[in-house]
Amino acid sequence: MPTVVVTGFGPFEGFAENPSSIVIDELEKNGVNEINLELHKIPVAYDDVSKKVPELWKEHSPALVIHIGAHPTARTVRFEQQAFSDGYCRNDVNGCVPEGNKTTCAFEQTVLKSCIDCEDLAKQVTERLQLNDQKYGGLKVEKSEDPGRYLCGFSYFLSLHQDCSKSLFIHVPSFEGECTKEAVTDVIREAIKVILRHV
Repeated sequence: MPTVVVTGFGPFEGFAENPSSIVIDELEKNGVNEINLELHKIPVAYDDVSKKVPELWKEHSPALVIHIGAHPTARTVRFEQQAFSDGYCRNDVNGCVPEGNKTTCAFEQTVLKSCIDCEDLAKQVTERLQLNDQKYGGLKVEKSEDPGRYLCGFSYFLSLHQDCSKSLFIHVPSFEGECTKEAVTDVIREAIKVILRHV
């Protein structure tokens, strides 16, 4: 069985209980058929992420690494196409920023892109889950080009630096009404199946 590493984040400002952490809990309950999930929650801290992300790659030699984070746009799941090496000037939960406001891997390129086609992935997940304006309260899936310059983009750049063909960042919304934790987790589960061509 292929191993898929999935990470979520702990609490931070505005999110006493991080939706990404709740998705990790949901994946732990039901998993994904014929896939070995390695599920991890990481504190919203640059030091922790800098150590943990390379460790996960080394320890598991995964077929895929998916980082999940929270964002404020309601009823929208975003597949992030790329991440940036610098501009990380917002303090983490420990009040710290990375040295030079840059990621900790030495790399000349300032932008790294995932080899996973996020636009096509969004289309396939939408079709497979039959998402429309009504289902799950109008939950939609879309491609994004900007994961932000905080721990989300920071962790994603580190994984893209490891292997851009096996890395993805997914932003998830808060849960409200029919846009439940189960519905959002279904999107994550389906994305994993599509990327690994598991039907």
